[in-house]
Amino acid sequence: MVDWLGVRASRVGLVALLSAGTVGLVPPAPPATAATPAPRSTAPDTSGCPHRERPEAAADTSEVVAPGSSTPTPPPAPSKPAGGQKMAECGIVAEDGFVVPDILASAWIVYDLDSGEVFATKDPHGRYRPASVIKGLLALEVAERLKLDDPAPVSLDSAEAEGSAVGIHPEGTYTVRDLLNGLLLASGNDAAHALAQLLGGDADTLKAINARARSLGTQDTYAATYSGLDAPGMQTSAYDLALIYQQVFSNEVLLPIFATDHVDFPGWGDRPGYELWNDNGLLYNTEGGFAGKTGYTDDARHTFAGAVERDGRRIAAIVLDTTVDKGRAWEQAEALIDAAYATPEGSEPVGSVRNSLKPADGQDSVREVTSPTRDADAHSTGLGSGVVTGTLALSLTTLAVLVVAGVAFAAVSYTHLTLPTNREV
Repeated sequence: MVDWLGVRASRVGLVALLSAGTVGLVPPAPPATAATPAPRSTAPDTSGCPHRERPEAAADTSEVVAPGSSTPTPPPAPSKPAGGQKMAECGIVAEDGFVVPDILASAWIVYDLDSGEVFATKDPHGRYRPASVIKGLLALEVAERLKLDDPAPVSLDSAEAEGSAVGIHPEGTYTVRDLLNGLLLASGNDAAHALAQLLGGDADTLKAINARARSLGTQDTYAATYSGLDAPGMQTSAYDLALIYQQVFSNEVLLPIFATDHVDFPGWGDRPGYELWNDNGLLYNTEGGFAGKTGYTDDARHTFAGAVERDGRRIAAIVLDTTVDKGRAWEQAEALIDAAYATPEGSEPVGSVRNSLKPADGQDSVREVTSPTRDADAHSTGLGSGVVTGTLALSLTTLAVLVVAGVAFAAVSYTHLTLPTNREV
């Protein structure tokens, strides 16, 4: 068993010594706006519903709108939140017998993936930034609309996408499957950008994933980027993500990828291929862990969606806006899931995650969104993009230097190692 997260963490000091550019080994100074999440000893008190309408204000420039633009209007807070009466509460609600673990997330939900039974939740409809867990919507689009073995050309714009990267290049030869592996195993924003172009481009893809979210019955979600980068208007809720991942973790195309510990990822030119490892800690460390998606930005903080199957029962957890002072986000999800399995049978659920997508419904509405939109993925430069530079990531040129120097990256993605910034990790 590979302790992927430990391996990844051990490389951070090395990454800090390397250039984020294509030449040189001297990193740029981090931006003044880059923020490190303040440590927590307890979870934030959400009983007063501070996030009923929108997330807290951004701590950096990630959501400064471009001149002449305005922040998108958030979805109206419904008078009757989905999921049942108790889903309108903003503090912790739990089934009898559910022992609430000591975790630090502002919002979370743990539920039966198949029946929709909600064991317990905290601020289920509070609005938070999703970070990379929003990539689940993009993955669903890809799974339904593209063929995995089809060729997937890559542009320079995709290769240079902001944030975490799997390491693609226009000279490389890829399939849709390769890019989907990069999206789900390593949260590559470069893979996300390339897949979005295959789906019709940034604007069409954003319209499609927002239409899909609505078709699933979400009430709190607006995807301002398909990668998870913070941008004006970006928001979701634990309940909405439960709806989304009810689909994601049941999709027959995506499940084998989630369950894969590593794949061989193509190189390009004289750059060799490498082993791309899954960054989901549940897969390596948790009995029955079969799927998970990580996320992080400065303003979203750590986020996670994961699922476990034991004795034929699949239980999932969503964790939003947490810190790692008492364990990684996946460990906090694990604690919630373990508590759900330990809950006595016959307890009354506190709510229900109901999947509103019918086999024949939602398809046309998702595909008919082809008109331009002001939304663009936060890959371009400028304040309006929501991107602040400063991530110290391994570039491909740097990789070549490391290979020559004899540094081994046997079990890690050489471009998915980043220090905390507002870029997606």
